[in-house]
Amino acid sequence: MKNHVFVAVACLFLAACSGGGETKVAKLEAIPLGVAFENQTELKTSDCFKKIRYVALETTDSCLVGQGAYATILNDWIVVTSGRDRCQLFDKKTGRFIRSVGHVGEDPEGYSDVHGGWQNPYTGQLSFHGWKNEIVVYGADGRFDHIWTPSVSADEFPAMGVFDYLDADLIAGYYSATDSLPARIALFRGDEIVRVESLPVGQEGDKAITPDDIVSISVLKDGGDGLAFIKYKDGRSAIYPLGNSCFWHAGKDLYFRQSYNDTIYRVSAAKELQPVRVLDLGVYSWSYNERFEDKKDAIYPTKFMENEDVILFRFMTNVYNDKQKTYNALYRKADGAVRISPLDDKITDDTNGFLPLQPVSVSASGEFAAILPSEEVVSWFEDNAGETDIPAEVAALKKVGEECTEVIIGAMKGSREETIYEISDLCYHVLVLMVAEGITLDDIRAELASRHVIDHKVKQETMQ
Repeated sequence: MKNHVFVAVACLFLAACSGGGETKVAKLEAIPLGVAFENQTELKTSDCFKKIRYVALETTDSCLVGQGAYATILNDWIVVTSGRDRCQLFDKKTGRFIRSVGHVGEDPEGYSDVHGGWQNPYTGQLSFHGWKNEIVVYGADGRFDHIWTPSVSADEFPAMGVFDYLDADLIAGYYSATDSLPARIALFRGDEIVRVESLPVGQEGDKAITPDDIVSISVLKDGGDGLAFIKYKDGRSAIYPLGNSCFWHAGKDLYFRQSYNDTIYRVSAAKELQPVRVLDLGVYSWSYNERFEDKKDAIYPTKFMENEDVILFRFMTNVYNDKQKTYNALYRKADGAVRISPLDDKITDDTNGFLPLQPVSVSASGEFAAILPSEEVVSWFEDNAGETDIPAEVAALKKVGEECTEVIIGAMKGSREETIYEISDLCYHVLVLMVAEGITLDDIRAELASRHVIDHKVKQETMQ
């Protein structure tokens, strides 16, 4: 019997939005975030997405999705990480479980955590953080591939090194400033250092932290990988990103933004960093020199998700006090409009009238992914029992779940006639689902054929 976790896959399209005008700062494309923050409005799926497709992930006892699930799309797969030790691949079209990838462990092929790594669509490889500054790389076939150790080492905390793919061959690394070295970007091809470039905006680094310097450490939820919030004995407070909050992709482009720097850069193998946009925060700007100050309503961006049409990103305000809050922000490239609403409000589904969405990732091809827990889906259907105008795909998925249960009940009663009746109902609703998903009978035949393996030895022994 299957339980389901639903993944919403959304494609973006161009459409006009009201509000917000495009401004120019030093010939860079400006995102008027400060003005939009003062004029918050509800975010709706019609502002962003052309189509929303729901995929029920196959979650049986052998492939359970744990708490805190996070979904990304890698080519033809949905990659789901959950807990700190589960990485699972599902078919993007059908939701069928394919395989688990790697494991947490201190053996030569083990990684330290499933979070904070990256997936490369050029190679189909998945990279995880290992131990001792290593990166553990697996193929999408689930096989261990290799361990990569960056040729440039990051210094002790709070200095950090963050990595992401640039193309099929190159890896980009960001190294924050230390008390002796400036912040820099490095490009690697395997063990070769292709280029190391100091960032245009200098930031003096802090000295390494010892336990004796700290009063408390906590983790803040920021709509991304989280922030480490540290209170020091000298009265200062500081935040440090956990995971990769500085790199993101849009198609074949890799973008970069440094904390407390409002400029967004494009990373290239052939050129130095190219500034392409600036976040116009207005009076809500938070400079590097003010980073230890509790600045009221100062905006701290934490996550960027981009494709050719929009940028969906997250930011926090009042990070150091009890008015702390996280927001969703949508920037439309077509007209320069910006819309902002509290993260807890999610994105209202005015397209289908279904559950609100909270995208957590976007693929290189521009598909956003959001997790919908099965209990929320079930609860919605219970609350909307008389509703008829619901998404066809979700209605079909719900009906499949109901009919599967009825087939089992019919079989337990031992009634052949009732079982035939219920199986007929199930077949009908499966066909409805197939039409909604664009799945043909030939697709099913091919899948069944791929599972049909004859063991000639067993067959011979049976015949004897």
